[in-house]
Amino acid sequence: MPSSKASTDDIRKSVWDGIPIDQWEPAKWKQWKPKQPASDENTKMEREYLRIKHAIAQANSALSLDRIKVKLKLTSPKTIALQGTFPCRPGDIGKHGSPNKQYTISCGFVANDAGVKMAVLKARELDFLLMTKQFQWTSDLLGKHAQNLGMLDKELPAKIISELIQEYEREFWKTHEKNRQGIRTWETHYLRHLKKLPQDVPLSAQSLAIALEKTKANTSGRFFLVWQLKKFCEFCGIDDFKTIYAYTTPKPHPTIRKIPSDEEIIQGFLKMGMPLSAYASKENLTQPEQWQWAYGMLATYGLRPHELFAVDIAAFTDTLNTFHLVTLNPILTEGTKTGERSCGIPPLHPHWVELFDLKNIRLPYNEGTLNNKTAKLHIKFRTSEIGFRPYDLRHAYALRGHRLRVPIKTMADYMGHTVQEHTKTYQRWMNEDTNLEIYKEVVIHRQGTTKEALKERIRELEADNITLKAENATLKGLLIKHQLGEFLSQSSE
Repeated sequence: MPSSKASTDDIRKSVWDGIPIDQWEPAKWKQWKPKQPASDENTKMEREYLRIKHAIAQANSALSLDRIKVKLKLTSPKTIALQGTFPCRPGDIGKHGSPNKQYTISCGFVANDAGVKMAVLKARELDFLLMTKQFQWTSDLLGKHAQNLGMLDKELPAKIISELIQEYEREFWKTHEKNRQGIRTWETHYLRHLKKLPQDVPLSAQSLAIALEKTKANTSGRFFLVWQLKKFCEFCGIDDFKTIYAYTTPKPHPTIRKIPSDEEIIQGFLKMGMPLSAYASKENLTQPEQWQWAYGMLATYGLRPHELFAVDIAAFTDTLNTFHLVTLNPILTEGTKTGERSCGIPPLHPHWVELFDLKNIRLPYNEGTLNNKTAKLHIKFRTSEIGFRPYDLRHAYALRGHRLRVPIKTMADYMGHTVQEHTKTYQRWMNEDTNLEIYKEVVIHRQGTTKEALKERIRELEADNITLKAENATLKGLLIKHQLGEFLSQSSE
């Protein structure tokens, strides 16, 4: 087949079998000059040109499927540019006075596989900025035009994500009280998720995708990250959530907890007092009794872990506190989760107060913030291999109240909940085994476990009835005898 050699300066002038290279089907790049020796450098360059051209065509097809309007363009055998309709550059006017105009933007991407990937990411980013009306002409996009317009020194860069988060936090504190609970809410429900975003770049579809890729699909982490990023984007004036919706996952059902039984709780109390040589910290070796006291308070009163440090010790140890009620002083912890309890918290197993020696106050010595103190408590549970977490003792307290038939409204007051929250939170932990235990305790045990037991009880009652009848007859006889004696005495007078 005849072939005209390509100019080394411009591969696009190459011709094979009478067909110019730019009219050749890029997908058939391997068939371009198939008979040429492998050492022919021109052939290698021409095939690479066609291969990259094919890769760009595939990338543009993928962008079109995602409705991305910015596309890739091979502007030379060595460079890839971006093409799309953008707001007019400073000094430009669109057709018929339109504020928009089609531009080919050279971003310096090299015509190779890495360049194609980088150009695709940039195309998505620019499309995101166009949709959210955040697009601005920067010196990088303007290139040589920036120097002509004198914009290099006047350019105002877009705010980076860390700056946007600071503004978001200032807005948050306009509607939240800046106390311990407010700080915990910001750090746990807001900042915890926003930290997954790259902090030193502007907000873009790419940066959102980077954060979302850090979580797994169908997990609570992904669910709440999507929820928070949507709120954050709304704050930033973005109302297109195409990237976020692509990662949306349904809210997973909560894992069913195994609530410890009373016997397991007592065993846990003993484990809590055993120092572990593998964890030879100061607190571990010197405070076994202090950790046991903390454990006993959580188990007996169903406290949230941080509420342990809000217990009014003076009121608890007062000799007039005969019912061993616990009251909380929110000032000690800068507020409790639901404010101050409307009543004292009673021990549903009063004998545990003595069993765990709770009136002998031994609050663990803990330095640092309240979060640090509660964190050490969680660590102690884990290193002692208790088998459950501090909060599980609170769940056990709630179910204990149901077993003892304490009214839901009363239990909600004890635990610092509304009735709605109490029912929603704790009914889901009442699995089949728990419900069966409650049935046995409330119904079977109170009415007799078997028919034989019931018959035995009836026989006991019948025997008691016979005895009472005999006693009644005896009393009647004595009364008659007494009355007859009095009558005879009067008659003799």
